[in-house]
Amino acid sequence: HSENVMNIAEALAYMMNVDESLINIIRDAGLLHDIGKIGIPGFILNKPGPLTPEEYNGIMKTHSTLGANIIRDVPFLKDLYNPILHHHENYDGSGYPDGKKGDTIPLTARIIHVADAFEAMTSNRPYRKSLGEIEALKRLEEQRGKQFDPGVVDAFITLAHSKGWTK
Repeated sequence: HSENVMNIAEALAYMMNVDESLINIIRDAGLLHDIGKIGIPGFILNKPGPLTPEEYNGIMKTHSTLGANIIRDVPFLKDLYNPILHHHENYDGSGYPDGKKGDTIPLTARIIHVADAFEAMTSNRPYRKSLGEIEALKRLEEQRGKQFDPGVVDAFITLAHSKGWTK
């Protein structure tokens, strides 16, 4: 999953003409975005059904903060702190951990958020089968301006068409 997120996020950043220094951060943060899941119990990560509100809100949602704190004091990883911490912030302010909104969410995190969501939706998970590329793109479009940055979604749709992910 993380390698796929890294590759998708990097390609998306290039599609958006993001500065090369940020592309390196996006690539590395894409690879490490879920590092905090090492602190989440396996029974939750591998649960075959939906998580309870307690499992989701009280445990699973801590993974971005755990991950950011894991890499925080590693000198060569310090630039990954904000993208890892904020990769589940929603454009409309309804995300976590800080409820950031719009452009207050780092661009690096907004790009990883879209790449992560697409990869998750198009992968088989313990609790559901892949939704497929067409349905995943539809859901990204439906959440444009809500969960996801509209500009990042637009660039992703262009990228998906250019890569043939819409077949």
